[in-house]
Amino acid sequence: MPVPATPTALSLSGIAFSVPAQTVDANTWARHCGFTEARASALLRNGVQQFHDAAATSPVALACEAVSTLLERTGASRASVDALIYTHTIQSSVMAPPAGTAAFIQSRMGLDRALAFSVMQQNCVSPMAAIRVLRVLTIAGRPVQRAIVVCADVMGSGCDHLRAIQDLALHSDGACALLLERDTDCNCIVGLHFYTDGRYFRGTDDDLQPVPDDRYYWSAFTTMRAALRQAGVTGNELVHVLPHHVNLPGWSRLMTMLSVPQERLFTANFGRFGHVFGADPFINFHTAPRGQPGSCSMLFSSGLAGCFGAMVIRH
Repeated sequence: MPVPATPTALSLSGIAFSVPAQTVDANTWARHCGFTEARASALLRNGVQQFHDAAATSPVALACEAVSTLLERTGASRASVDALIYTHTIQSSVMAPPAGTAAFIQSRMGLDRALAFSVMQQNCVSPMAAIRVLRVLTIAGRPVQRAIVVCADVMGSGCDHLRAIQDLALHSDGACALLLERDTDCNCIVGLHFYTDGRYFRGTDDDLQPVPDDRYYWSAFTTMRAALRQAGVTGNELVHVLPHHVNLPGWSRLMTMLSVPQERLFTANFGRFGHVFGADPFINFHTAPRGQPGSCSMLFSSGLAGCFGAMVIRH
């Protein structure tokens, strides 16, 4: 039986994202970086078509655009936001000290009442980790009724050759903003679980590439299974699995392991957006067809350095 949401549960009440208009297709990227046509063909076979290129646009500018759109779409007043958390994967996606990125976004967006800080080092799982921090603050009694989590990353000039994750993804520049609210009935977070495999603390090998390991599938599966158990649902009860845009062929294997029908994996955005770091599952949640009230969807992300996160939402 599903576990009822607790009075302190948070709901995902709104999502907005910002990606640059400029896109680069896999073939153009391969030629630009001096890679072979075979490399581009391998990416295309794995569903990787293009990425969004921010060029000279900063991650902070994309983050502010996403937050501004979120506030406009949801009608949330700036004075009602109790917390603002900025997350990212790439170290260059934050302003250099002593400047503070979270404080800059807070000031630019007029979120004067918000407790503002950053969460990182969970890489592409950092937005989910930020939601976990908010849940802890809520349980601890801090009056966080409404909060915004925003993630943003830009690869930067001269780094195009690092956009590919083997032949499984191309990193896209972009940002995503999430509105979290307390004590609402719609899109309630009923399962949230994390796992970090310490064997991958270096993040990449000497060529700045992830280390292939079949154990990845077990780590991803057990993380998602734990989130499902928290929510009190089984895999085949999910209306959607909303993945990160990495390793499309491998997702078929994971769906089988979870006993989820293949057609419930939402894949429409893999080729369209590329891998927008921690934003992927939330972009998918925003664009996927809505489930019936009471049904559940699961969001998943993993990142370099062995980070895994899964979240179950009841519609």
